[in-house]
Amino acid sequence: MNNKHPVLVNSMVRGAAAAAVAVLALTSGAASAEERACQGRLAPISAKITTNAIGPGDTLGVLAGKIDGQLKLNCGIQGKAFFNPDGTFGGFTHTLVCGDTMSEFGQAVHSQVVALSRYDGMPQFTSCGIPGMDLQYGSFREITEPQSGRGIFSPTGGGRLEVEGTVNCAGAVDMKISGEVCVVY
Repeated sequence: MNNKHPVLVNSMVRGAAAAAVAVLALTSGAASAEERACQGRLAPISAKITTNAIGPGDTLGVLAGKIDGQLKLNCGIQGKAFFNPDGTFGGFTHTLVCGDTMSEFGQAVHSQVVALSRYDGMPQFTSCGIPGMDLQYGSFREITEPQSGRGIFSPTGGGRLEVEGTVNCAGAVDMKISGEVCVVY
């Protein structure tokens, strides 16, 4: 079983030693980063994310959801893989930019949040069986922690999201998120 994140499905195999170290990192609690303090109020969020792998370690897609069960979110989302200092897979930095507009200091501000996502447990990926290609399909679970924001999201981040996702052999990644995010509206 290959333990790469779905957006890495088109990348070259990094070697058995790197895979073994990644497995160790994932099973030793890499998903348990410290939660940031909220400098606003925690609000419930639920959303659906639809993305595609656009290159090794990169995804691009859309998020549609709600905060407080009422405020609608329509956002673009970009994912970028990051690696730990020892070279093991660390997770993803996800950046959302939303279609709302607020006025701050006489300027238009679009809400944005930058979050770190890490596996919660071992992903369940299987080879697509296409010779010469490292394509995978299956499911995964992530914990996502907002680190910074603007617009309706707290500049200091805060909150915690649970992500349930799947990836297919075409590189399509579908995710459902729920949890709480720190807002300042």
